[in-house]
Amino acid sequence: MKKTIYTITILAIVLGGAIYILLSNKEQNQEETRIITKKNEAISVKVDTVKRIVPQLTYSSNGIFEPVQQLIVTPEASGTIQKIMVKEGDRITKGQTLAYLKKDQANVTYQNANTNYQSALENYNRYERAYKTGGITKEQLEQMKLQLDNAKSTLENANLDVEDTRIKASINGIVNKKYIEPGAVVNTATSLFEIVDISTLKLRVSVPELQVSMIRQDQQAQIKLSVYPDTTFEGKVFFIAAKADSALNFPVEIILKNNTTSPIKAGMYATALFETPSSEIKPVKVISRNAFTEGLGESEVFVVKNNKAHLQKAQTGRSFNHSVEILNGLEVGDVVVTSGQINLEDQSPIQIIQ
Repeated sequence: MKKTIYTITILAIVLGGAIYILLSNKEQNQEETRIITKKNEAISVKVDTVKRIVPQLTYSSNGIFEPVQQLIVTPEASGTIQKIMVKEGDRITKGQTLAYLKKDQANVTYQNANTNYQSALENYNRYERAYKTGGITKEQLEQMKLQLDNAKSTLENANLDVEDTRIKASINGIVNKKYIEPGAVVNTATSLFEIVDISTLKLRVSVPELQVSMIRQDQQAQIKLSVYPDTTFEGKVFFIAAKADSALNFPVEIILKNNTTSPIKAGMYATALFETPSSEIKPVKVISRNAFTEGLGESEVFVVKNNKAHLQKAQTGRSFNHSVEILNGLEVGDVVVTSGQINLEDQSPIQIIQ
C-alpha cells in the first residue's frame, strides 16, 4: 500500500514538473512571437534620393520622307503623242527628251514663217541699197525694217512651236509615273510624267510647343529608319514653322542627302531625334519614376523621415527616361520610397532594404 502511494506521489511530481515546463515554454514562445511581430510591423521598402541633374533633352518625332524636288510634266503645246523616249524607273537628267508630239503642222508653220522672213530680209536689203543712193526715203526704209522684225518674230515663235513638240525634263530625277501612251491626244493641262529627285530628301515632322523652342535652324538631327535598324543617318534642320498647325504642333523639316549604301525612298517612315546642347539646359530636381503610385501631375509620394513613411504631394514636370522632374513639394536630398508603397499608409514604420 505504501509502495503504491509512493509511486503515485512520484508520478504527480513528474507530471507537475512537465506542466510547469510546458507553461514556461508557452510564455517564452508568446514573448518571442510578440517581439517578432513588433519587429515585422516595419514594412520593407526600397528608396531613392531627390537629385539635381543636367538632363539629356532628346526629343523624337516621326514623319515620312518626301523628295525635295518633284514635278508633273505637262506639254507646252497641244497635239498627239508620237513617241515616248523613257519608261518608269528611268533615271533622267535636266534637258533630256522624254517624248515627242507630232510636228507636221508645226513644221509647215515654221517653213511658211521662214519663207516670209527670207522674203522680208531680201526686201529690206534692197531698200537699204536704194536708200543709200537716194531712191527711197528714210520712212520707207523704217517701214521695211518693221516688216522684217515682224517676220523674224513670227519665225522665232514658229521655231518655238517646233521645239515644243519635243517634251523635255526640267529637273534631274527618276521617272516615277508615266501617264500617257503613243497616240494620246494631249493639251497643256495634260499630265505626262511624274519625275522625283531623291538625291536629297526632306523629313517633315511635327513638334509640340515645349520642344520646338529648343530646336534651332541648321541643327543636326539623327534619323532612324526601321528598314535600316543598324544605321543612323544625319540630317540638318532647315525649316521651323512660324505658326502651329490645327493640332498645336509646329511643322519642322529636315534635309538629308541620300545614302548610296543604304538608299532611302520617298514615302519611307522615319524617326528624327533632336538633342539639346547641355550648355543650354538648366539643372533640374528629379526622382525615380517608381516613386509615384499614380499618374504624373499632382501626385503623391512617400517621404522617409525618422524611419517612417510620410505621404506628401509633389508637383511634377518633364520626364527624362526613368526620372521625373520635380517642380514643387520635394527638395534635393529628400529620400522617397520607390518600392513597397502598396503596403504603406501615412506614418507607416519602414525598414529600408537594398
